[in-house]
Amino acid sequence: MKKLSVLGTLLVLTGCTVVPIPLNTALLPGLVPQSPPTHRALQTEIGRPVFSNPYASATIVPPQISPTAPVGSTAPTASTTISTPLPNVPIITTSTVTSSQEMNAIGERIFRNETEGDARKLLRWHSQGNFADLGIGHLVWYPANQRGPYTETFPSFLNYVQSKNVPLPTWLANRPNQASPWANKAAFERAKDDPQLRELANFLQKTLGLQAAFMTDQLRRNLPTMVQTLPAPYRQAALNNFQVMEKTPGGIYPMLDYMVFQGSGTSTNERYNGLGWGLLQVLLNMETVQPGPNALAEFMRSANDSVMHRVAAAPAERREARMLSTWQTRIRTYKLPTRVGVASR
Repeated sequence: MKKLSVLGTLLVLTGCTVVPIPLNTALLPGLVPQSPPTHRALQTEIGRPVFSNPYASATIVPPQISPTAPVGSTAPTASTTISTPLPNVPIITTSTVTSSQEMNAIGERIFRNETEGDARKLLRWHSQGNFADLGIGHLVWYPANQRGPYTETFPSFLNYVQSKNVPLPTWLANRPNQASPWANKAAFERAKDDPQLRELANFLQKTLGLQAAFMTDQLRRNLPTMVQTLPAPYRQAALNNFQVMEKTPGGIYPMLDYMVFQGSGTSTNERYNGLGWGLLQVLLNMETVQPGPNALAEFMRSANDSVMHRVAAAPAERREARMLSTWQTRIRTYKLPTRVGVASR
């Protein structure tokens, strides 16, 4: 029987290969996973990870990060849109109302996680796509007459802000069309010191709570169709765990934050050998718990398992082990309600 040994380094047996992964076990004592994250019933039924694609080869499809990329989001994650729901997928109905004060706290917490408090880092050009990547939710804004694999979300966010009677910067309110004014990365970089971009950074920092609320609204709308990537018997489990987290004080923050830096879990580009690690996988692999502190702890455990197995499955040249300690530190903030929102020291 294969075993795991932790002696300052996690040794994961994959076939006949031993993969060493540097691991700070003091961060999450007792949470070293003993098997790949897998819904137990599905594992028993078909003996493979939930998100394994039976038609896929053994080749690895890496996520959109480079070996030298900073720790952070792998892709724009608030843009997940699946337009056609499957039959018999339940629609989420909720009476949960999240206050603007809590949304502000969520936005501020994600802002610190993503940028360490530097508003200039809210303005990015996506490293592997020709579009602006804006705000804490990595909102997508394409140049004129260009599109790509991600749904454009920044114009929708601006409409959302206006619906809340919050004024836009003049140049955004008066823009002649919805397209980004920068044609490419070079133009975006040249404009970094322009008044428009400084005003945009200030606007994004002042609307952190609205960004969090917009992301929450998008997630609530999209989750019932996101689960179409799961086998039919397991869709309800993921939806149930989402609703448990939604009813938990402080439960929205972990879901939004994890999605920002690990993805939604629906993209086939976020897989190693068919195994994903996004929000959907974390929800599915949670044990059944009631809303409350136990739900926060269980989400944290499942999230930790997912990132550890992501690192274990990653090819060596991607050097993802260097990110594990930082990812685990971020995940530790999930065990406390958002009004506190920091990890215990």
